[in-house]
This record gives sequence, structure tokens and C-alpha cells, in this order.
Amino acid sequence: MNDPNELLKRYQPKQVKTVNLDRQMTSLRYSPCGKFLAAGGFDGTVRRFDATSEELPPLTALTGHSGWVTAIAFHTDGRRLFSVDSWGRLSAWPYTEASPSPLWTIEQAHDGWIRGLALSPDGATLATCGADKRVCLWSPDDGSLRRELLAGDDVYSLAFHPQGALVSGDLHGTIKQWEVATGAWVRAFEARSMYLYDRIQDVGGVRVLAFDRAGRTLVAGGSSPKGGGFVQGSPLIHWYDWTTGALRHTLKFGADSDGFVYDLSEHAEGFWMAVTSGQPGNGKLLFHLPGSEQPFFTAPTANCHALAVHATGRRLAVLATNGGSNGNGRRLKDGQEYAGNFSPLHIWEIVAAG
Repeated sequence: MNDPNELLKRYQPKQVKTVNLDRQMTSLRYSPCGKFLAAGGFDGTVRRFDATSEELPPLTALTGHSGWVTAIAFHTDGRRLFSVDSWGRLSAWPYTEASPSPLWTIEQAHDGWIRGLALSPDGATLATCGADKRVCLWSPDDGSLRRELLAGDDVYSLAFHPQGALVSGDLHGTIKQWEVATGAWVRAFEARSMYLYDRIQDVGGVRVLAFDRAGRTLVAGGSSPKGGGFVQGSPLIHWYDWTTGALRHTLKFGADSDGFVYDLSEHAEGFWMAVTSGQPGNGKLLFHLPGSEQPFFTAPTANCHALAVHATGRRLAVLATNGGSNGNGRRLKDGQEYAGNFSPLHIWEIVAAG
């Protein structure tokens, strides 16, 4: 379907539930079977929820990370979940068990912040990237390091093509395609509009990468930065032709306070779902059909950082941060404890009419 007006008539997204998680979470994914929903947190845990119930009852959390759990990924075998954190740890979990312990752990997979995590379509290779300017390829079976790719820049995002090629997106707006077997990079896609140097700081970066189901299109999300003082910018998405490398379509939308595209996913009908977050209180859930000037659906949703699509395609989960989030330096009264932030988990239905 290539008419955004018809898509809006057919798909009337409806928010059906909000669950307020007691701590701030940053990553979110449904298991391939659709029975589990997992969220990685700033408290070093991976929260699990029973997605077979409308009430999303919590299950035993996965504990052991010391830093923020920045990314999670489910294996297609229906048994394993992988998680990474801001201190460089990579772990594998038997997530279907009642009280899982790690299958294996690499304490220093990266020197510091691991920003991205991706699993190859055949389930045979796990890729991570981080602030140490490396992309690492691991065995999902035992965590052994297979190859180290020297990216030369802070790497924010990763994605595998349906046929196995790997791409990475970095701070300065370069997207590299890597040859997994040799470790060489094959070509680059230019996304320099997602980077700005301002006020003695680097602003921007390719924050998320994804492929369409057919493997014909590479999609990159980030921001068009305006300034570094308050890290302002407008959300930005590029669609590239995978075969030619040409930029096929660009969507820039919102105000300078709307910030970054943090997560996105393609719907079976060919439109894309994305979430944004910027200055405190700003954020959107949006649906967009490539080629259109603007999204055909937007819902203001404060501080959105992740989305997850259920295996059926009929349910969407959006992870956010509370609208009145507290920053560093907040003055406390005598005897008052710092409450910290929490994460509203918004559940949407995206069932087609008729």
C-alpha cells in the first residue's frame, strides 16, 4: 500500500495500556515467539514480562550487569537472550527459565560503553560496537571472539542485512558496510547531516540502523543537530538504496527540541514506525511511508527511547522516561530522598480495520 491517507484509514493505532516501571529503562524487545517482553535498565537489570497476558506480569529479572543495559537481542532459537552494558560487559541468558543465570559472560567485551548489539539472520554471529571505536564479532554459543573490526570512530549502531552483510553507523555520520568473513569494509554510505561539531563537542551520530524485510533498503535514524549547548536538533531519517548506495528518501521533522530518532522498525505494510526523544518532555511515536513529505501518524509521547513490535505485528510497545524527569543538581529538601526517574511502558494496538 503506497497511499498514506489509506494507511491512516486502515491502521488506527490505539494506546491500550501504560505500565509504569519503577526504574528508568533504555532498551526493549519482544521475543521471536511473542511470549516475552524484555527491557534493559539503568539499574543493571533486564526486566522480563509475560507477554501472553494483557496485564504484562513481571517475571524474575536478569541481574549481574554493573552498568546501564544499553541493548538487548533475542536469538531466533527461542532460548537465548543477549545483553550489553555501559561498562563493556556482554552476557548470554537462557531467558525462558524461571530464574536464569548467565550461560556465559565477557566482562570486558569493549573498553567502556557498548552502544549497539545485533545478531546475524542465521543466528551464527553476534556483533557489538562501542565507544572504543571497535566492532566485534562473537560466537553466540560460547562468547569467543571471532573478529575485531577497527572502525576508527565511536560506533553507535549496527544492523545485519537479511543476506548477512553487516553495517555500522558512527558519530561523524558514516555508515560502513563490512565483509564479515575478512573484516574489511566494503563501502560507505554518507550521513554527515547527522553530525555537528559545536561548542567544543561532537553532537549527533547515526543512532539506529535497520533494513527492510526485502533487503532492498537501508534505513538510518538520528538527528539534524543545530547546536551543542543543549544538544538540540530535529529528528532525521535517511532511506538508502542498498544496491546502488543512493539516498532515496529523507524525513526531517519536528522542532529543534525534538532531538533524535532512537529506534525504528518496518511494518509488514511497508511503512516505518519510529520513536524520538529530545529536550525533557519532548518525544513522539510516528508512522511514516517513505516517499511522503510527513508522517501519516504521530502521537506526542514524552522521552521515547525504544520500541518493540510483537511477532504478530499487531502490538507495539514503546519505552519512555517520565515526563518530569529529574536531572543532576536537583535541590533536595532536608530528609528528602532523590526519587530518580522511572519508565512508562506504553502498549499500542495496530490492528488493521476490517
